[in-house]
Amino acid sequence: MTWDEKKDKELADIIDRFSSYIKAGIQKYNPTKFGIEIDDVIQDVKIKIWKILHHEKKIENYSSYIKKIVDSSVIDQFRKLKREEGIYLFEKNRKISESHQSHSKEALYDEMDIKDLVGKAVDGLIESRRRVVKLYLLNMSIEEISLYFHWSKDKTRNLLYRGLNDLKKILKEKNIDYENNAK
Repeated sequence: MTWDEKKDKELADIIDRFSSYIKAGIQKYNPTKFGIEIDDVIQDVKIKIWKILHHEKKIENYSSYIKKIVDSSVIDQFRKLKREEGIYLFEKNRKISESHQSHSKEALYDEMDIKDLVGKAVDGLIESRRRVVKLYLLNMSIEEISLYFHWSKDKTRNLLYRGLNDLKKILKEKNIDYENNAK
C-alpha cells in the first residue's frame, strides 16, 4: 500500500468514525437558515482533515481537533457567503448608480469608504467584544454566537450590546451617521 493510499484510508476511517459528530457540529449553527448547504461544509471539513493528514501532523485528540475544524469550516462558509453578498450588493449599487445619473461616482466611493471605516472601527474594539460583533455582523444570532463560544446567552448579549455601543461611539467620533449610513 502506497503512502497516499494509507493517508486516504486513514481519512476515510476518520470520516466514518466522526461523521455524526461532524454533522451535529455543523447543524448546531443551522447553516441552511442562511442558505449554506451542509454538504458544502462537510466537504470543507474533509479537505481540511485531508490536508492535515498529508502534512503528517500528529493529532492527539481527534474529537477536539475535529470540533475546531468544523467550527472554522462553518465560519469560513459564513464569510464566503458574506463576501458573495457584498459583491452582489456592490454590483447592484453600481448598476443603480449607472442607471441614475444623480448618483455620482463620489457617492459610491463615499459608501465604500464608510464600509472600510466601519471595518476599522470594529477592529478597534476590545478582543471579546470584537469577536462577538464580527459574528453578529455576519448575521449570526446571539444564540448561535453563544453556542460557538460556549458562553451563556446573557454574557454574549452583554458583550454584543457593549461592543455595538462602543462601535457607535467610534463611528460618531469619525462623523459617521450610522443611523442613516451617511457622513
